[in-house]
Amino acid sequence: MLQAYAAALQVVTPTPRQRGVRKREGGDVSRFPARPIRVFVLRVEPLRAAGLQALFEGHAGIEILVGDSATEAEEGWRDPTVKIVVIGAQLGTATLRLISSIRSERPDLNILIMSPTAGDEAILSVLNLGAKGFIHEGSTPEFFEEAVRTVAGGSIWAPRRLQAELIDRLLASRGSGMAPPNVTFTGREQQVLNLLLDGQSNREIARSLAIEERTVKSYVTRLLQKMSVKNRTALSMLAMSAREGAKSTPDLP
Repeated sequence: MLQAYAAALQVVTPTPRQRGVRKREGGDVSRFPARPIRVFVLRVEPLRAAGLQALFEGHAGIEILVGDSATEAEEGWRDPTVKIVVIGAQLGTATLRLISSIRSERPDLNILIMSPTAGDEAILSVLNLGAKGFIHEGSTPEFFEEAVRTVAGGSIWAPRRLQAELIDRLLASRGSGMAPPNVTFTGREQQVLNLLLDGQSNREIARSLAIEERTVKSYVTRLLQKMSVKNRTALSMLAMSAREGAKSTPDLP
């Protein structure tokens, strides 16, 4: 099983692809190019989206699509010919919800996140929700193209240092079911949970709430116990559904 996860998470260096070789009568051989990978850009800042279109205009392997209207800009990923959607966003709760929504409607669609945020917890959260890769918004065109080709080929595009961690967390959370019913959070637990879903580390959460880092660790431990999960990533995956019906109660002295 571990080998299967490792294979799925392999980052490869793509090479130019061809659809194949067609033989004609008489032995003549004619090559025909692969269809370009259709990439829809969603919620990417307009100037950057236009730049991507210009950079890849006429490219034989990648076609960048941007919606011409407000409706197309939000729903163009539903086009069945689109193979990859690049979502430009801060890695917060709204992005996690968007990933879940797209995955539920189009599980075949490869999701690539492009964001200025690069925290390990944030990246792991989006990968565990089904995104196939993460790139920083300041990446070079060559890096962007390599990421698109890698994701289109079925591999995960993420910093190598996170691959082993992702495998461990996937295996640890394997078998986790739905969140426990009637979960109750205190007000402070809810604040910690919201910041955790935004991808913040314990230190960042402590700074945001003006509390000690060891106090944050205590709250995270309590949240893990309440949600019956073993790690922060599994907690993030289940928290959104549980939060809808969660009740807040006052913190005890």
